[in-house]
Amino acid sequence: MRYISFAWTEKPFIANAKDMTRRYWKDTYAKRFDVMPVFMKALNKLPFVNGSKQIGEIMMYNIFQQKTGEMTETDYIREGLFWMEENNLLINDKHPRDFFEEWKENNDLVWVIEFKKVSDENHKWLSAIWYPKYSKMKIIK
Repeated sequence: MRYISFAWTEKPFIANAKDMTRRYWKDTYAKRFDVMPVFMKALNKLPFVNGSKQIGEIMMYNIFQQKTGEMTETDYIREGLFWMEENNLLINDKHPRDFFEEWKENNDLVWVIEFKKVSDENHKWLSAIWYPKYSKMKIIK
């Protein structure tokens, strides 16, 4: 099983207010996910950091590259930043809106991961698996 950390956005992830994340992955790593869906354990910190624990499990159903300058208000919501703003939380010591706008200005090329949270921090199954029509998923028989 693979791992993915939500260190900066742990609280919106736990609150089910996040279903998208952006990563500075090397192309060689990202291209390992050419067959979808991919199930990953969600952690509050990287697995080698003291205090790391599982906070859920996700089903990644889509991955693509995007410049951060192309992010939209919908991305702000899906990244969990609107939820953080509404709950007066900071991300990397910044107001979520300021963080988002700086990220857009940087115009970095990142990998965008769309996912569905399938279990919570107590390993409770959340819902049936959902296969969106617009995903690039390949089914293996």
